[in-house]
Amino acid sequence: MAALRVGRKSLAKGYADRTGALVKMAADLPDRPSPDEVHDLRVVVRRIQVMLRLLPRSVRDSQDSKTFNFALKSVMKATSQLRDMDTLMVTLKAYRGNLPPGILVDLENQRSDSAARAKATIGTLAEVLVPELDTTKLRGKRLSRRFRNDIRKHSKNASSFLTEVLDDESKIVELHSLRKEAKKLRYLFELADKTPARLASLTKWQDSLGTIHDLDVAIAYLKGIGAGSGRGAILELQRARHSNYLAFVRAYRADRMAALGGASAPSVGALPPANLDPGQA
Repeated sequence: MAALRVGRKSLAKGYADRTGALVKMAADLPDRPSPDEVHDLRVVVRRIQVMLRLLPRSVRDSQDSKTFNFALKSVMKATSQLRDMDTLMVTLKAYRGNLPPGILVDLENQRSDSAARAKATIGTLAEVLVPELDTTKLRGKRLSRRFRNDIRKHSKNASSFLTEVLDDESKIVELHSLRKEAKKLRYLFELADKTPARLASLTKWQDSLGTIHDLDVAIAYLKGIGAGSGRGAILELQRARHSNYLAFVRAYRADRMAALGGASAPSVGALPPANLDPGQA
């Protein structure tokens, strides 16, 4: 199998396309961006951040790059609570029949204020100078080496979290951390010259882990506000969370069995080689 590679020209084109789209999104956002607009903006920012981490230190250390990267981090920080609020409302609306009165209205009001504050920070992206990516400063072999090293690092992190969560669904922090590592790996794999065959499985895992996280946020919120009359909603959320956790574990083990040629998969273990081995395509 050939090692995974990322081409300097394809990386430069992807960078130009996404930074251009980001600046346009930032300029066109309304005063109170919608949940979909916030989500799409954050996805573009994350993909750009993954690209930036692959660049040579001489490029990353330039003042323009540092200013741009700081602006990206500021936007992610400013929209983090807003994004959590959006997913919280979507999750809770499915159980509105068992919720205490007024919770969704209160969240809508809080969301409106948070969106207005976030828009002020997002607007700065339209004013920041986006550094151009000079392909002459990129070396194909070194770029691909950094690319594989990043995949190796996040694969190792994900494997560590997997060993903790596959037999213990109470590991809320670890499940969330696993989701973040899966997301970073997904965005890295999308940059490969040849799409890894198991990217679809990784994307499916990320989606399942995202659903579990959304349910965890909703449960924690209702418990945190002392929603005694919302006990029915909490129980329903907990049942849904358990069901989604089991579905994730089954999907992981099925993928691992396929990667091992149908052999019995262990209850815990490293990520399947066919999915995440940094040297395989």
